[in-house]
Amino acid sequence: MPRFSDVPAKVKKEIQMDLTNTVYPRRPLVPFIKATQDRVVLEIQRGCIRGCRFCQAGMIYRPTRERDVEMLKDCARDMLESTGHEEISLSSLSSSDYKHLKELINYLMESREKGVNISLPSLRIDAFSLEVMSKVQDIRKSSLTFAPEAGSQRLRNVINKGLTEEVILNGAGLAFEGGWQKVKLYFMLGLPTETEEDMREIPRLADRIARRYYEIPKEKRKGKCQITISTSFFVPKPFTPFQWASMYEKEDYLSCARVVNEEMKEQLNRKSLKYNWHEADVTVLEGVFARGDRRVGQVLLKAYEKGCIFDAWSEFFDNQKWMEAFEECGISIDFYNLRERSLDEVLPWDFIDCGVSREFLKQEWKRAKEGQITPNCSIQCSGCGAAGFQGGVCIEHQN
Repeated sequence: MPRFSDVPAKVKKEIQMDLTNTVYPRRPLVPFIKATQDRVVLEIQRGCIRGCRFCQAGMIYRPTRERDVEMLKDCARDMLESTGHEEISLSSLSSSDYKHLKELINYLMESREKGVNISLPSLRIDAFSLEVMSKVQDIRKSSLTFAPEAGSQRLRNVINKGLTEEVILNGAGLAFEGGWQKVKLYFMLGLPTETEEDMREIPRLADRIARRYYEIPKEKRKGKCQITISTSFFVPKPFTPFQWASMYEKEDYLSCARVVNEEMKEQLNRKSLKYNWHEADVTVLEGVFARGDRRVGQVLLKAYEKGCIFDAWSEFFDNQKWMEAFEECGISIDFYNLRERSLDEVLPWDFIDCGVSREFLKQEWKRAKEGQITPNCSIQCSGCGAAGFQGGVCIEHQN
C-alpha cells in the first residue's frame, strides 16, 4: 500500500502508440569530441515479438510498434545532413522483424555513394541479412555475431529463445559461404534449470559451427575459422518471467566458466575457438540492484561515500568497498540473490503497471520450468495484456 494518501496504488507506464506522427530529433546535438557512438541513430520500431523470458526490454516495451518507412527515410536524410555524421545505425530490439527493412536498406544503400556507412545491430543471420551485410561491411575485417544464449536446445526452450540448432548452423553456413570466417557467439551462464551438460554444450555447439566452416572446399575458404565464445552471467530482471528466479554465488558462477573452458579444450577444432567470460563480482552487485527494494539505497549512498563513483570502468571498480558498504548497512546480498521468490510474494516493483500482466509472467515462469516454448507474437497472441494496454493495438493485431 502507498505510504501517502495522494500517491496512487498503481502507476501506469506512459506509452506512445503512434511512433510515426510524433516528435523525432532530426537535428541531434553533435559533440565536440569523438564519441563511442559517433553516428546517427534511427529508431525504426519499439517492442519485440520474440518473447525471450530473460529479456526485460522485450517485456516492458510491448507491444510492437513500427515507424512508417517514408518517415524513416525523411529522418535519415535530415539527420545525416544536419549532423555531418558518416554512419547511420538502425536501432530496435529486433531489426530483422521490421516489415519494411528491405525497402529502407535499399534506400540507405543509395547514401553509400556519398560515403555513408550503415550499422545493422540486432539482425537475425539469414540470407537477406547476410546479403545486406556483405554490401555494407568489409567482410575481411568484420565478424558476425550470433546470440544463441544457451548451448543446448533444452535450455534454449527454457528461455524461449526461438532458435534451433538447425537454424544456427544454417545461418553460420550461409555466412561462411558468403566469405565471413570470424564469428562471435554470446551465451549466458547461470540460467534457470541449467545443468553441467548445458554448460558443456556451449563449446560443443561452437565446434559444430567450426565444422560447418571446414565443410567448405579448401580452395574456397578465406583462411582459418575464428570463433570467439563469450559468456556473461545471468541476472534476473523485474517484469520478466524470471523475476522469481534465484542466482548463484560468485564462486559458482566462476565454476560454470571453468566447466566451459575445460570442455572447450576437448573439442576437435579447439584451435579455432577462443573463450572469454565476465568477472562475477559485478554480476553479484547487479543482481542486488536489479531486484532490490528501498533498503538497498543505503548501500548505494555508503559506497558513494567510500569513493565508488566510476565503477563501470573496471580500473576504478573496487569490490571490497562494496562489500564493506553492505556489511556496514546490515544488508544481506544472499537475501536478494540466492533465494527463489514464491509466486505470491509482493515484489518491490509490483506497484508499476508496465502493460504485461503478472498472471502472464507467472504462466511463462511455469512453462520455462517445464521446458515449453511460447510462439512469438506474429504467430500467436499469448494474451500478455500489452496489446490492449491503454487502448492500444499492436501491429500484429492490426494485420
